[in-house]
Amino acid sequence: MAVLIGLVAGFFAGLVVDQIIGVVGLLTSGDPGGFRFLPVVLAAVGAVVAVVVDRQRQHRSAPPRR
Repeated sequence: MAVLIGLVAGFFAGLVVDQIIGVVGLLTSGDPGGFRFLPVVLAAVGAVVAVVVDRQRQHRSAPPRR
């Protein structure tokens, strides 16, 4: 479940960041800039980060071993 949430959140974050870069590029140079695969790359990064955070959360909530 964490992977799916990370993929979706990363993809939407990538879309937002790509649009911000495009608008800033358009305002500064008149040419819309941006990165072609930024949403896909951030989706993969988001999935990895979500898994790492989920495992750390599970590790902290586990009862201590004797």
